[in-house]
Amino acid sequence: MGAAPNRNSAMNPVLAWSVVADAPLRGMALAREAGTILAWDEADRLYLIDVLGTLIVKQKLPARIVAAAISDDGSLTAIVTAGSRLILLDRALEQKTDRASVPDPSAAAIDPLGRYVAIASREKMIQLYTSYGKIAGKVVSLQPISHLVFVPTKPILLAASAYGAIHAYEIFPGSEPGKIDLEIAWKEGQLSSVGRLTTTGDAGMILASCFTHGVQRFNAEGKSEGSYHLGGSAAHAAVDFSGRRIAVATAEGELAILNRTGNVRWKTGLPRPAVALECDALGRYIIYGLATGEIDRLDLESTSTEAEDSHRRAAPKPLENPAIRSKSSAASPAAGSIRRADWTMPIAKSDSDADSIVLAVLDDPPRIALIGRDNRLTVYDQNGRKIGVAPEIIGVGRILRLEPGFVVAATDRMIVIYDVRTNTSRRLDMSFAEISHLEPSLERFGLAIIQERDRLGRASTEGNGRWIWRREIDSPVEYCAIGRASAFAATTEDGLLRIFDAAGEPLGSYSTDPAEPLALIEAPEGSPREVAWLSLAHRVQRLRGHSLEGDVLWETAIPWESWEMRRIGDAAVVTAPDGRTLAIRGSGDVIAEAGPLEPPFQVCLSPDKIIRRVTYRDMNLMCSDLKGETQWRAVLDSALGPAIAVGSTGVAVMIGRELAWFAHPRLETS
Repeated sequence: MGAAPNRNSAMNPVLAWSVVADAPLRGMALAREAGTILAWDEADRLYLIDVLGTLIVKQKLPARIVAAAISDDGSLTAIVTAGSRLILLDRALEQKTDRASVPDPSAAAIDPLGRYVAIASREKMIQLYTSYGKIAGKVVSLQPISHLVFVPTKPILLAASAYGAIHAYEIFPGSEPGKIDLEIAWKEGQLSSVGRLTTTGDAGMILASCFTHGVQRFNAEGKSEGSYHLGGSAAHAAVDFSGRRIAVATAEGELAILNRTGNVRWKTGLPRPAVALECDALGRYIIYGLATGEIDRLDLESTSTEAEDSHRRAAPKPLENPAIRSKSSAASPAAGSIRRADWTMPIAKSDSDADSIVLAVLDDPPRIALIGRDNRLTVYDQNGRKIGVAPEIIGVGRILRLEPGFVVAATDRMIVIYDVRTNTSRRLDMSFAEISHLEPSLERFGLAIIQERDRLGRASTEGNGRWIWRREIDSPVEYCAIGRASAFAATTEDGLLRIFDAAGEPLGSYSTDPAEPLALIEAPEGSPREVAWLSLAHRVQRLRGHSLEGDVLWETAIPWESWEMRRIGDAAVVTAPDGRTLAIRGSGDVIAEAGPLEPPFQVCLSPDKIIRRVTYRDMNLMCSDLKGETQWRAVLDSALGPAIAVGSTGVAVMIGRELAWFAHPRLETS
């Protein structure tokens, strides 16, 4: 809780419990008669929690959750997923049916007894289904609908459009068994979009949260009865069954309890704005959820100051219960836990300095490399101790490249090499102009350097550095890689894969048809001996394994247009713009697949050789495996900066002007 409640008020709310989802919260609904809470998070995981804060069921859905609803008696749950699928679940979240739904769905609602499900489409349509998934009725809406709610004691469906209009549809028995008809009873225009639509049991009080226009109130006939204003943007309003108590959460992070006349009985500040808000039927408690994953129950009447203080000292607990039946794969012992950084330290003197920092995580030995506006490479150990600073390098741009035991830092004009094992550094005494690509393999090759995207070279790093060979080509380079036998490969804008031997002489090539620039990596660890390179054609969706000379040895279809390919351990990890991910061995066999994940994110290998995705957005940092199981996550005090680096030892990130380190825990795998 934020600000302390008003002690002079007759109302003295108490935080009864606080639990935390595995990932940032996306939505929540309350089954008021059953006393259960349905919640869903950004990892598309469903939770069923009782009103005592105990987790009953948790399960992972295979697609992104667009909308969800639960009946008041808890007998039916409806989930609408990406791809316009409607999934109906029973009270234990066991699947009853999975069928096609309306195109471009936007909202869902279930009548209190779980008999009918209403799904709205942005294509101006509302479709109703029975509890078994059969189509029961359909109506064309006047505008695209963003909110739906059934009136508990009357055959009325309320709807709010994306443009602020409120509609009421009367429900009648249809001409055929199992069918129902809908007719519009009234409509009311608004001047604001609606963040939430709710009603009392008899629709005598219909509330629309209209942001800067406050909470607008209507009666059962659609007549305006005024509004409630709290001085902020009303994003969520919830009301008990009789309308005796109203809870309102604002976009600015305030939470208030009002009576039906609009008097504020109690008000406080939340750590962050609520993304969901529910009130029980009798007005005894409210439940609110924060974007960062916390779900809190606030008891509205209590006279025990001691109990209140005790609850407020209690930290939120992760949603774990060894007695529950989890319907996802076995979660790690740390799953769902919110953690803090292992350490933080001030690094930057200003926000602009912080924004200019580039980070890298070296795994062997564990080190964090940082280069900032002063163009000096600084190296820290995993305990946050500064162990060395390299000489300044002049130029623009900041490049950091790693290999076991070494960090290579560069601008467009200079290169410095830091030996982590001896904590020594040296600047190469060589002339460069507009370095665009840099790849190190100091023991078997030296440095592969590309200047102005079309001048290739191999440089020795012995002494002050020297060129072994240089060559100019006729098309700009997209990607490059170093292979065995000191071979070097580059892909160019004209769709060619060009390969050079240790002396810089052409060794082989491959041309795409149709021509497109290829992503390129050296074959992952454990690949067949004959496979030297992997190339990825984004548009034609093909991953190919090549011999050292460029011949295609195998080809694997990628089921979607890809965005990026990285070499991680024994796999090539291919990602799509929407976050879908494939891990493929050097033999072309797919070994793991993951569904969509909202970017940005990075991929790394854990200490347990598990491929993980690290997601970072706003004030959330989350690490999960490719099955979607959350390994750990952090809720930060301020927004993440642009600088982040991941490795098998941990995650380094700038939080404001501070460098923070999150070490990967070693987790047992099932």
